[in-house]
Amino acid sequence: MNQTLFQLEKKIIALKSSKRLRAIKAEFEAEGTRINELGILSDLCSSSGVPLKLKVGGPCAKRDLYEAFQIGVNEILVPMIESACALKYCTDAYMSLIPIFESLKICPSLSVNIESKKAIENIDSILETIKKLSLPIKTIVIGRSDLANSLEETDVNSKLIMSLCFMLIEKCKKYNIKVTIGGNLTRNSYKFINELDSNIYAFESRKCTFSNLKPLSQCNFNSLINDALEFELSWLKFKKSLYQIRSAEGNSRISKISNMV
Repeated sequence: MNQTLFQLEKKIIALKSSKRLRAIKAEFEAEGTRINELGILSDLCSSSGVPLKLKVGGPCAKRDLYEAFQIGVNEILVPMIESACALKYCTDAYMSLIPIFESLKICPSLSVNIESKKAIENIDSILETIKKLSLPIKTIVIGRSDLANSLEETDVNSKLIMSLCFMLIEKCKKYNIKVTIGGNLTRNSYKFINELDSNIYAFESRKCTFSNLKPLSQCNFNSLINDALEFELSWLKFKKSLYQIRSAEGNSRISKISNMV
């Protein structure tokens, strides 16, 4: 087990050496990260000097926000922000935790996902609410997969998704808000990312966020995506071995008790 953790740390350090890694990611939402897994990932990131980003379960996930502060993540990403009301609810919950953890000097940054047709329709009121209430949101992450699904679009690299990304980028610029692109990034996504050029701040896979530093060649992009996938694969294998060990311990106890009754 210790050897597996060492290999995971080596992969994080290798990703860091690219000079583009902004954060390692964990998710309470789609990935269903357990709190013990989050603690392990937090330790790995801390020892490697790499920020940890946590996607919580949704705008109303108050306990997720508390645990994000408690673990000491560097950034919180809130998914499925579809209205100014949802935005206000999650930022109020976030702001209420700052004084609680102030003495520990823990204050993760806050970003939100725009990833649905409804969010696109309400983007003006969402951005205006950020400005009007001086909400602590400096980055919006465009979730291409969920956005495409909500529009019944099968290709995340389509012209429709591209045009919506450009529209969101232009609107965010007016409010001095940075844009990150996510959602099913593969080696086939290079043309999409490259066409957005320096308009985007970063791009991210399931487990990694990368700075969109220029120049970014096809070879560089492919290498980053491959390294991110290798890290995710190693992480999944680690989790599998972790629960196999715990299952074996339980099976042993079950067998012992069964022989006693």
